[in-house]
Amino acid sequence: MILKSITVNLADVLLADDKHLTLTDRDNARLLAHIPEGDSTYLTIQDNLYSEWVLATNQCGTIVLERAVGGSEARKFPKGSCVFFEASIPVIAWLICNHDCCEGDCKVTPVGFTKATLPTAIVGQPWEGRLQFSGSLPINFDVTGMPAWMGAEYEGALVRLSGTPDAAAVSTISVAAANAQGSANISKQFKVNVVNAPTAQKSAKATK
Repeated sequence: MILKSITVNLADVLLADDKHLTLTDRDNARLLAHIPEGDSTYLTIQDNLYSEWVLATNQCGTIVLERAVGGSEARKFPKGSCVFFEASIPVIAWLICNHDCCEGDCKVTPVGFTKATLPTAIVGQPWEGRLQFSGSLPINFDVTGMPAWMGAEYEGALVRLSGTPDAAAVSTISVAAANAQGSANISKQFKVNVVNAPTAQKSAKATK
């Protein structure tokens, strides 16, 4: 299994039942050079709306696709859609199985949510929040809805959010988490409250 970065683009429409990528001669040669004869790699096909995971295998100098792997859905993709390697659920499943030297079904603990530590943020002051998950590693996270001042870092089953807010606001952040147990993905929403410094001070006095 080849688990290395590569990116190409569709040179024509790819129909939902197509088994071969529509690539330029140059990109097809690149992909063939990337995947040795008889070997495979997982790729993501993505346009502006949808994505699909496929298994691409070099069979006698021709790239043959297994469509809709890892629970994704076979779709029609327009010319120009991106085809690339990423740490997708099929890749995670493969890594777990080969790390554990397992045969047949992998014994994977589904992703679960443990706790959130999201204190009130104060304008102009550094802030950090933590979201703790559980389940077999590696876990793939997708965080959306973060304001411009916030960034996310991932460490095992932990999502660390941090930054310095520049205005009072309430943000709703969505976190999707998945491991090799793809059918057991979870998605959670969290609110981060940012207040101005005087408001924070008054609130602190009121609670004493």
